[in-house]
Amino acid sequence: MSDLLEQIKDIPPEERAAMWENLVRKEVNDYLDTFLPEAITGNIGVLYDRPVKEVSAKTGLATIEEDKATGVKIFIELTFADTIQFFDKQPE
Repeated sequence: MSDLLEQIKDIPPEERAAMWENLVRKEVNDYLDTFLPEAITGNIGVLYDRPVKEVSAKTGLATIEEDKATGVKIFIELTFADTIQFFDKQPE
């Protein structure tokens, strides 16, 4: 990991962000191209990481900022009609 950090340290943040975006889009699309044609049903979910506004000294409960997010988790669940076979490369 330190080798990767060394390689990218001189790349401007905007360029790194664009590289990251392209990598994520390619990876997600590769998975969708492989598994989505096999799916008969599924589910998509989004979970937001929300910042804590304050923690009550009395109850210990956190107040969450509902209109902000520090991150997001996107889940795609696909269900197949039957067991599928993995291949070394995607079949044509």
